[in-house]
Formats: sequence, C-alpha cells, structure tokens
Amino acid sequence: MERKTQVTEPRTTGSITDPRTLRAIAHPIRMRLYEVLTTGGPATAAKLSAYVQGAPGSLSYHLRELAEYGFIEEAPDPGRDKRERWWRAIPGGVRWSPADFLANPAQREALASANQALVARQLQRLHGWQSSGVEQWGPGWADVAIATDTMLYLNQEELQQLADELGAIIAAWGERSRQQRKADDSSGAQEDGKDREQVFVFTHAFPFADKPVLKPPPATT
Repeated sequence: MERKTQVTEPRTTGSITDPRTLRAIAHPIRMRLYEVLTTGGPATAAKLSAYVQGAPGSLSYHLRELAEYGFIEEAPDPGRDKRERWWRAIPGGVRWSPADFLANPAQREALASANQALVARQLQRLHGWQSSGVEQWGPGWADVAIATDTMLYLNQEELQQLADELGAIIAAWGERSRQQRKADDSSGAQEDGKDREQVFVFTHAFPFADKPVLKPPPATT
C-alpha cells in the first residue's frame, strides 16, 4: 500500500487587513525586532538586546506580541540546556494596503500610525548612512550608493504602471539576492570573491502640489 506524504507549506506573513495587527507591528521596537530576526536569523531576547534597545524582559514581551500576531514563531533551541527561548521570523515581510483602512476613523488612525513608524525607520536608516556611511563602509560603497529624485507628470493608471515595473525589478533582484545568500551560506564564503553587504532600498512616489492653489479674489461691485 502506498503511503502518501503530506507536504506542509511553510508559514508566511500575509497582507495586514486588521487594525489591531497593524497597531501591533507599528511599534518601533517590534519593527526592529522583526527586522533583526529576518536578516540575522533565530535569536533569543538576550541576544537581540545587543541590537535592539531594551532589557531582555521588555523585549520578550514584544517578541510574544509579534508571535501572537503571526510575524515570528518559536525556533528550536540549539543549545544544550534547552532553557533559552529562541525566536525566528516568519518570512513574507510586513505589508498592507491603505485601501483596507479607510472605512472609519479608528482604521485611518491605525494606518497613519503605521505609516509614520515605517517612514521614521526608513529615515533613521538614511540619516545613519548620511552621517557615518562613508567612514563605516568606505568610498567604494559611497560611489555606488543611490540618491536620486525626479518629477513626473502622471495620471493614476501611469503611476500604477510605474509601481508595477519598479516592483518587478525589485522582486527580481530580491530573488537573486536570496539565491546568492543561500549559495554563500552553504559554501561558507562568497564564491565570486566580491564582498556583499545588506543594501537597503526604498522608494516613494506620490502626488503633491508644488505651489499653493490660490483662489481668485472676490468680485467687487
């Protein structure tokens, strides 16, 4: 008799649609914890305290919150005493659509809070690079770092097309990056001899008015 093996699909995070989940991840410490677990691999609260500001006890609370809302999960303890609690990130990232949080003031408040926390973290990284990036990474990385902006005149459909094209490029490079990291991890060294570092990429594109909309003066009689 042939025995069928059930294949369990790995867990991934989904797009956030619940305001409570959005508020939970919007906390700066939780965002940073998920970030470190994603890039650095499984860790304990004590180990994470070297990278995230806070006492291990406080970080443990935030880790439990992340687990409750489906962003991280417990990982096997690689130690011998089995007394430490290890955590690992659930892949998939943190993402949401603003359209899912416009129905009422509470949803819009949660959306605004999450957007502010996300942008604050992005700007924190940018400021860190601008203040000490050259000293830390050297002129080679400074020469290839990207800083650009431009002005486009688009309608909604064209902006959507731009977003799709940029998304496809980033997704392709993301997959290439993941495959290269797996190869480097399995070989214990970078096969092509080139030093690789984590590279942070973020883009924003949105409409804005570059001058005030002036109303004509009232007609005089």
